[in-house]
Amino acid sequence: MAEPLKHLDASAYVEARPFKSTLMVQRPPAPARERRTHGQRLLQQLQQLHRAEADFKRRREALNLPAAVGLTVAVELRPKGFLDYKAMDWKRDGIEVLNVTSHDDFDLIVVHIPDGRLGAFEKRIREYISEDTKYGKPKHAALVNVIESFRQAAFDELWTDPINPPPAQVEQWFQLWLRVKAGDPAATQRSFAQVAERLGIIVETGYVPFPGRIVVAARTTRAALEQAIELLDVMAEIRSVQPTAEFFLSDLNPVDQVQWVRDLTGRLEANGSAEAAYVTLLDTGVAQAHPLIQSSLDAADLHALVPTWNGADADGHGTQMAGIVLHGNLTHPLASTEAHAVPHRLESVNIYPPQGQHPYHLYGWVTQQAVGVVEGVALDRRRTFAMMSTCTEASTGLPSEWSATIDRLAAGGRGTLEPDNDEPRQRRLFVLSGGNIPWPKWDGYPHINHVESIESPGQAWNALTVGAYTDLTFIDHAKWPGLQGIAPMGALSPCSTTTMLWQRSWPFKPDVVAEGGNGSLDQGQPLVGPESLRLLTTHRDMARALLSETGDTSAAAAEVSRLCAHLSTRYPDYWPETLRALVVHGARYTPAMSAQLPLNRARDDKEALLRQFGYGAVNGYNTLNSDTWRPTLVLQESLTPYRLDRSDIKLNQLNMHTLPWPSDALAALGEALVEMRITLSYFIDPNPSQRGWQSKFRYQSHGLRFAVKGATETAEIFGQRINKIEREDAEAADGLHRQPMNDPDTEGWLFGSQLRARGSIQSDVWRGTAAQLAAKSHLAVFPVGGWWKDWRDACQSTNAVRYALIVSLEVNQELEVDLYTPIQAAIATPIETTIPR
Repeated sequence: MAEPLKHLDASAYVEARPFKSTLMVQRPPAPARERRTHGQRLLQQLQQLHRAEADFKRRREALNLPAAVGLTVAVELRPKGFLDYKAMDWKRDGIEVLNVTSHDDFDLIVVHIPDGRLGAFEKRIREYISEDTKYGKPKHAALVNVIESFRQAAFDELWTDPINPPPAQVEQWFQLWLRVKAGDPAATQRSFAQVAERLGIIVETGYVPFPGRIVVAARTTRAALEQAIELLDVMAEIRSVQPTAEFFLSDLNPVDQVQWVRDLTGRLEANGSAEAAYVTLLDTGVAQAHPLIQSSLDAADLHALVPTWNGADADGHGTQMAGIVLHGNLTHPLASTEAHAVPHRLESVNIYPPQGQHPYHLYGWVTQQAVGVVEGVALDRRRTFAMMSTCTEASTGLPSEWSATIDRLAAGGRGTLEPDNDEPRQRRLFVLSGGNIPWPKWDGYPHINHVESIESPGQAWNALTVGAYTDLTFIDHAKWPGLQGIAPMGALSPCSTTTMLWQRSWPFKPDVVAEGGNGSLDQGQPLVGPESLRLLTTHRDMARALLSETGDTSAAAAEVSRLCAHLSTRYPDYWPETLRALVVHGARYTPAMSAQLPLNRARDDKEALLRQFGYGAVNGYNTLNSDTWRPTLVLQESLTPYRLDRSDIKLNQLNMHTLPWPSDALAALGEALVEMRITLSYFIDPNPSQRGWQSKFRYQSHGLRFAVKGATETAEIFGQRINKIEREDAEAADGLHRQPMNDPDTEGWLFGSQLRARGSIQSDVWRGTAAQLAAKSHLAVFPVGGWWKDWRDACQSTNAVRYALIVSLEVNQELEVDLYTPIQAAIATPIETTIPR
């Protein structure tokens, strides 16, 4: 039994909530092994590698090549996705992961093992055979049990392209990704080119540097590379000159495009079930007959706002977005040879009139009517509404008729002051684009992005507003010698608006960012493209072409809608609030984004990060999965935030959850660093009338916050701290001054309680030791003010509200601690928390 909270302020009471959570999908467990048989077989394979290493040295000496510094080894891991590749990046032994490729039922990790360091694997395997951990399991079992085999890496193991490798004797250009030696990219390129030339491989003089790698272009055959891999020694990956949107759009004629699309159509695995999750595209309509769309969009699901309008696409934008919603950037599935699953379906509402346009002030009405069109046909579909239309005038963060309508539709509110009376609400998930900076202004990057704000309705509190970043930086300088890319890899896209100029009282937007493409400069003049910097998608006019390019925050929002549909497919019982939380929870900052934070981070630095990128770039793997070392818990709960006390409305209820941490396992890790990520998501009812946003007419109906018990706090002190709002009101009334009660673990949080408290989605990361985390046993979700509390005549004080709470832990996988299993056992029998009222 957890220690009870002994006292709370009389002005609020706590409802004890067992932690009735669900764990997200975990990868299959490692296979059961007979330790001695399995370990001896792996040791025999390592002995074969010792012999190969000796032969390798003799061959280099015979050719008078420089001495080798190691061996490239392929390690096959089963089951697929079980082991974090970082668990084999052993810096102390000099062992470096070169590449990771995923196959149908296994992963292949290629590592570089320095000369004489094969013993690092042998040592761990011998300990696995003969030694146990204090939990009675074979030592290093988490690693050794998933290793199926060791073998010397050859061409196939270094080939990391999704397309099949070329025939052996066909000469072509390859991208060779090389390990940087001694931290000197230029010297690595020179020495590699000298050795390659002796082996008949032509290497271009230029190279592209990345952290720990350089990429060179080499013209040769696959057969020649197969013979030279051991002798060249520094190769980490081999790729073709990867197709980009430019390849499909510029290098292929329309007839060639048909062949590529036909191949992909034959590999499509569309979900035809009426129970599937849907993305509802509110745009210009869709070309339903397109071969890459037809199997996922029924003609009956092609709607228009007005029955006399055509649901087909006369503009092209809607069809471009449909391609991204269904397939993502088409360069990847087109270039692959694998089956391509599309687990969700599409429906469309053309919201644009045949001639002219809607007055801006009617767009809230337009959105409401469009929602009514599809719900009138099929009310109970699991939908993600995707809308890329924005007002061309920047928002200041103040709610508009359009953004407030989206907030109301998301929350399922009536827009009146009638209480809910236990009637169920129809809640909805909206994904919105943040709006774009016109391309002629891109020469002002990145300053222009800081002064151009998110456009309406992107300020909607309850929506997922999406900005754009980019990983697309490749320009073929043989074709475009004068062009220079604008944004570096992983940075803000030139098109993306931000909220750097918004007042601090408004939420952080965008919520997340996704790929939106890049731009270039030609002698200082900005250009959209070339096409290698854009995303590939479907074309409306199939008589002209099947493929088109797209980008900007529209494409980014389409990609996030696709991720939401994948989530809804895997977890059909999750609420819209939960799906939104998981997208945010899985996002991560790229190195280019994180580089904006100085070593000594001030509040303004963190706020600038949030106002440009939200909570980071979306990450499908993190959003969809749990791991043994990174379990993710999902809680869907409710509370009634306010209560009527005679003539006053007061804070009513907070939920205290006992966290199901495996405290013994965490305490045993001691000073090892761990990470806890928490995301809270709920929908507010809007009050957009501009009558003083900090008065009783404030915009949000209610506010929720989360807090975690400090490692050094008693349960009693934690209970007093989370009632801080009520205590401060009381202190102001009686004139007493008391010592503030702050979170004792404040330094461990990335953003902290004040910074993360904006809007109706809040996410933060705590980093500390495992011993500290073991003591952080309680998490509270509690209400703060809103117009339901302050506006007594509105008669909303009895409304209950829902929230989704996502909690994940992450430890270094090398620690070999299974957090998933004990947490799963704990939540199977909910832990009651006794809290006197």
